[in-house]
Amino acid sequence: MLAKLCEFLELKKIKYALLFLSILGFIACIILMQAQIIDYIINIVETILNRNLNSLDKWKDYLFGTGYAFTVFCVIIWYFYIRKNFLSSSVFLLIIFCVYLSTCIIFTANFSSPDRLRFPLLIIFALICVHFYIFRQYLNSLTQKIKHTYNFLCQCRILNSSVFIFICSGLLGALFFIIIFGTAILDFTYTDWLMSGGDLSQHYLGWRFFRNSPWYFPLGLMDNIVHPFKISMIYTDSIPLFAVFFKLISPVLPEQFQYFGLFGIICFILQGGLGALIVRKTGGNTVCSIIGSMFFLLSTIMVWRIYGHTSLAAHFIIFLCILLCLEATSNLGKQIVLWSCLLVLSVMIHLYFVPMVMIFMFFKLLHEYFLYKKMKNQLISIGLCFIVLIGTMFSIGAFHFVNTADGGLGYATMNLNAFINPIGMSRFINDMPLADHFQYEGNSYLGLGIIIVVIGVIFQLFQKNNISFQIIKKHKLTPYIFGIVISFLLFSLSPSITLNQYRLITYPVLYPIEYLWSIFRSTGRFTWPIVYIIMIICFWWITKQFSKKLTIIILSVLLIIQWVDLKPYFIAKGNIFKSRVAWQTELPSAEWMNLAKDYKSIFFIDSYIKLNSFLDLAANYKMTVNDAYLARTNSRLTDETKTRVLSDLINGESRDDTIYVFMNESSLAPFMLDTVLHFYYIDNVVIGVNTQETYLEEYSYLPLILH
Repeated sequence: MLAKLCEFLELKKIKYALLFLSILGFIACIILMQAQIIDYIINIVETILNRNLNSLDKWKDYLFGTGYAFTVFCVIIWYFYIRKNFLSSSVFLLIIFCVYLSTCIIFTANFSSPDRLRFPLLIIFALICVHFYIFRQYLNSLTQKIKHTYNFLCQCRILNSSVFIFICSGLLGALFFIIIFGTAILDFTYTDWLMSGGDLSQHYLGWRFFRNSPWYFPLGLMDNIVHPFKISMIYTDSIPLFAVFFKLISPVLPEQFQYFGLFGIICFILQGGLGALIVRKTGGNTVCSIIGSMFFLLSTIMVWRIYGHTSLAAHFIIFLCILLCLEATSNLGKQIVLWSCLLVLSVMIHLYFVPMVMIFMFFKLLHEYFLYKKMKNQLISIGLCFIVLIGTMFSIGAFHFVNTADGGLGYATMNLNAFINPIGMSRFINDMPLADHFQYEGNSYLGLGIIIVVIGVIFQLFQKNNISFQIIKKHKLTPYIFGIVISFLLFSLSPSITLNQYRLITYPVLYPIEYLWSIFRSTGRFTWPIVYIIMIICFWWITKQFSKKLTIIILSVLLIIQWVDLKPYFIAKGNIFKSRVAWQTELPSAEWMNLAKDYKSIFFIDSYIKLNSFLDLAANYKMTVNDAYLARTNSRLTDETKTRVLSDLINGESRDDTIYVFMNESSLAPFMLDTVLHFYYIDNVVIGVNTQETYLEEYSYLPLILH
């Protein structure tokens, strides 16, 4: 059939007829693409129909699409006319595309580049594939050269080294971060994007207060955010590792400075680089390792956290634990140093990673005990690592002021549907119900590509003589992996096990256990290691089941499926931060600047209002505040302080260096008659100060007294 068609197209009359049609097609394409011609055609149609056309833009799109059709028709015709020569055909395809693109840009300025390129690119790609098929005899030598080059690269020690794989995958991570989030947030002096509210503002403002505070020991303490108490900046989730370092060099930094953009791109670099090393450890070659690293970059659980709860995006800590578990070593000193470093890193980034590291460490040491029967070594390792952990937490101030276990256990848990419930992330899979709103903390969606592999793995589990899983049994890895997964699963489910909107089981927990467990009350986060273990098992299974070339093809196809599934969510997440924004304070009046110069402290009498604006004002002028939104605090002590100060104000006692902020007018009533304060109303906020300020109009509170 194809041969007959080619013979027909080779007929002289047919070739000239096609050439003539192609010229007409190209002329029609250029004419139809002119906006004036489109308007003229629409006017003619409106005259014939004797009515105005609705959706005029749709008609223009339709006529522009007709121009598309003529362009593609022109390309196809010319291709068959000139296709006998490989080189000239290739050059022609390039020229015709450039001509098309130039005319498209000239005559259709209202259409975006993707609209201009998407359809013709697909057509030209198909033509090139046909072109290569017809002229495949010219490609034999090229194919041989490609195979020779590929074999050379496979044997090259440098290109197969762990360093090369880490660098390539790390660069992919950086590139992916820039594609998704842009480069604006990498500007150290661009801080407005961090003031949008919520946890992100908490992290940034916590850093600013820590920077303004004098040095104390323990090193992480600051005295200006819950004044007069000292609290560790761990509880503002401001990434202590970065905060301490940048505070040391603070004198050389600009006044407005942020490191959260830097932290984000470092997370992506390490996510890609370490992920590739894990795939390599489990049997993947260089190409498979790099492709596998891209799945880790598409981690929903990481991107969900980045710039929401920023420090919790440091999933490279989990990767380091997995790499250390895959490392076969019985060297006692090396193990103590490596696990201690991971515990220190966890404390200096976010405390939620500490139990994750400890679970990995426990099962790694337990596995080595069963292999080498050296109980003494394991006990020494655990003991010394625990001492390092406590010492690090003390040195950063983790035990100061805070009531760490203040309830909430059983709500922010993992739902049993977590691995297949996208919670708005998937293009193809619908969301499933949750038993509690806070179960978003247990978000663990795998992505459609990984889910497909998991189905294949489960299917093979029921087959006899399964070679892949016999390898696990041979190395006695089943209890090891099973123990880690079950431990994280039980931790994340908490005392309340749920499926969709139903609570299946709720079991009681003894108070000492509940108290310790409540320190990490968002237990759903402990599914993260399970997600990565599932992904690693999937990669390992594919490499064991298929040849290297087929593995590369399968991983590439799955990666495309994964990206298509998750792309809308990733793009939407990144678009929030791509464009520069200008933050507007809720306290715009110039009077605040004058007050900030004269007073040293801001005191919220009851609940704080316009918190970010007040904290920004306090940070700008190095003032103190008595209360703020923190990850953990001691509400009993802060409430007692507010009660005591309120009593002092009622008794006519106040501080000369403090601005007292009242939530509303009703909170003024208890001490209107005998107070020494002067009240002012600025930007819908009632404040009281001990001094009469001549540049302010005093607030009239007589109606409150009468009421």
